[in-house]
Amino acid sequence: MKRIAVVGAVVLAGGLLGAAPASAAVSPHCQEDGYCLFSGTQFSGTKAVLPTSWGCYPVSSLGFGPARSAARGYGDGSALAIYSDANCANRLAFVHDEVPATTALSYRLLPIPG
Repeated sequence: MKRIAVVGAVVLAGGLLGAAPASAAVSPHCQEDGYCLFSGTQFSGTKAVLPTSWGCYPVSSLGFGPARSAARGYGDGSALAIYSDANCANRLAFVHDEVPATTALSYRLLPIPG
């Protein structure tokens, strides 16, 4: 009986440890629901929290020119791609946690399947 309890505790601990990387990907620069874009490099300047709406949007719709950095907030079931052009054709990066320096003119939120 003790053996079953120990195995159960190990499985439970393994499951909890497996959940840690997802929460670890949240940037300290974007403690918000969703994603943040910044007007300055290194998460400086104006911060815009992106609305959860699918599609391609120009960064200028957020009230500043190119996004110079980007960060991931708390998970919301979406992924953020940033682009060097205004039409979401030339992808610069997917924002997994932080992009400290970039020049993004547009962005696209994509639903994560599952």
